[in-house]
Amino acid sequence: MDDSVISSPPVRVGGGRADRFVRKLFRLLRSRTQRHNQHLWPFVRIWRDHTGAISAYKAFGRSFPITPLSAGFDPADQEVHLILSGPSVAEIPYDRMDIKVAMGVNGAIALARKFDLPFKYYCIIDQNFVRNRIDLVREIVSRDLTLYVMPEVLRYIMQGIPQEDIRCRICIIELISARAYERTAAPAVLKRMAAATPDVQLLDAKRGLGYSFDVSLGIFDADTVAYAALQVLVSNGVRKAYVHGLDLTTQNGLRFYEEKNPQTSRLGRKFANLIEPSFRFASELWRARGVSVFNLSPVSALPRDIMERLDWQTFLKD
Repeated sequence: MDDSVISSPPVRVGGGRADRFVRKLFRLLRSRTQRHNQHLWPFVRIWRDHTGAISAYKAFGRSFPITPLSAGFDPADQEVHLILSGPSVAEIPYDRMDIKVAMGVNGAIALARKFDLPFKYYCIIDQNFVRNRIDLVREIVSRDLTLYVMPEVLRYIMQGIPQEDIRCRICIIELISARAYERTAAPAVLKRMAAATPDVQLLDAKRGLGYSFDVSLGIFDADTVAYAALQVLVSNGVRKAYVHGLDLTTQNGLRFYEEKNPQTSRLGRKFANLIEPSFRFASELWRARGVSVFNLSPVSALPRDIMERLDWQTFLKD
């Protein structure tokens, strides 16, 4: 893997004077319940279908074809490897691994510079990743895969990459408590949603924490893309998920692909009160529905009683 390419100074998207001005203006004009829309206005327009899902999307005056959530996933893929970017993935010889289908997140695509990984799906929920690492995003969108993104993530992809270079299919997912161009959902609204369907399970309505088995309704955030990606996978019928690089620790660095110029991380202050409780809550729900999620990271901060550990060497080819 060419470290000079991976660690070279990145080109930042959406950091211009006009971008900063409109975000500041939005914060001045709108209440805190609209704050999550500051990366959309005024550049993005959306249209929703009868179910409330985003069905059409336009940014900077250009329409982008959205793949419906119902058409983005192959129902035959019931076992998927979810490859994250924790440092432990650097120890795995992927050229010797027996992996049929993989979903990547964020910078996991850097592994493809060295290994032929079967990335059929991808998930990015953090607009900061796109703005800071448009070089890696360019590699993702050039591939034949289905990419699941938040509306604001797609905005920065369209701002930083010519549309003709985007060859992947894109499905839009939203936070259940912070949908595009809507106010942050009040706890009472979340409680009504949970009462209406068993696919929405609440951990803490006041803090907007929970788990969704139906991504068309939205997903819950736990300050890590792994939590969102697992909701996408399980919602689409995956029965076994094998999670790589779920280290959730800063002990050996944050990400395998950028040790010299790491992005900031909130792991230290978010793990105990947000990440760990969310995964503990989700794991009980998975087991109740017969879904198995295995943690392949040997150094993961998540306790074994939350997610069963499995040695990645189990998947080495004979």
